[in-house]
Amino acid sequence: MGNGRWGRVVLICAALAVAAGSGVLAARLAESDRPTTGTVPPTTAVTTPTPTLAPSAPSGVPESPSPTGPTATAEPMAIQNRTVLQSRLYKVGRIPASRCKEPTARATSLAKVRLYYTEFLACLNKSWEPVIREAGFKFRPPKLVVYAGKSANSFCDLTSTAVYCDGTIFMSADYDLKNHATYDPLWARTTMAFLIAHEYGHHVQAMAGILQASHFREQVSSSTTMQLLESRRRELQASCLSGVYLGADKQFFPARGSWLLKWKWTVRNRGDEWNPKRTHGNKTSHSRWSRAGFDAADPAACNTFAAKPASLN
Repeated sequence: MGNGRWGRVVLICAALAVAAGSGVLAARLAESDRPTTGTVPPTTAVTTPTPTLAPSAPSGVPESPSPTGPTATAEPMAIQNRTVLQSRLYKVGRIPASRCKEPTARATSLAKVRLYYTEFLACLNKSWEPVIREAGFKFRPPKLVVYAGKSANSFCDLTSTAVYCDGTIFMSADYDLKNHATYDPLWARTTMAFLIAHEYGHHVQAMAGILQASHFREQVSSSTTMQLLESRRRELQASCLSGVYLGADKQFFPARGSWLLKWKWTVRNRGDEWNPKRTHGNKTSHSRWSRAGFDAADPAACNTFAAKPASLN
């Protein structure tokens, strides 16, 4: 969800906002993308909070063209369309497994949450670096900030659970600590795994130029309906890329048994039905794209920009 006071950053929560004159993008997991009543895990209360997903992007997002109009935007739009539709990322094939096990740290303290995400991030880098290089893009490992309360020092809007902003992934430990202590520890783990890999998915988009191109397409869209559709394409792709990593590493993680069942429950019960602006996709769409990535372990399964709108509700 954007905020007009951020003149330097583009922030996305349940909804995307583009700050005037911004060259920096951010994405965040918002509180509007949560399980509906009655879908909370058996060991949790119906009021269990679920993090929401948000878009993300690196610096260098094109500003809205001036002058505006079909003639002024036709050529840059064609370039952005090719970037999102025909990315070399879709041609690299199945990504290599990181061969990492799930981090053993549990969400019982800020230090342990930070350790979990730090170890997980190293594994994400291990899988995605050769893929990004093979596709012909420059690999840049993202920075990671894990914080509690309001202590993170950043110009990014950190009011959501997870945020990707200008090459940095911000993770709020408060959410994970509460989930582990109050609700279901296994659900807390599957959610943590999903969240960090989703935000990393935005980083993959950024390195491939997809994130910037998508934001450009959204900015010049002719209607609110088309802007929201573009946001869903971007967010559902990040969730699909999250699944790609886990699917590639499922033998080693391992993603099987009760863990895999809980992960499938997690992605099946995340949706933006609570968000009037519908920026992230409903539960059905989110489950479909997350599991498509997991099953294929190949970014080619994640071309949401070529998908029909009916699969992006």
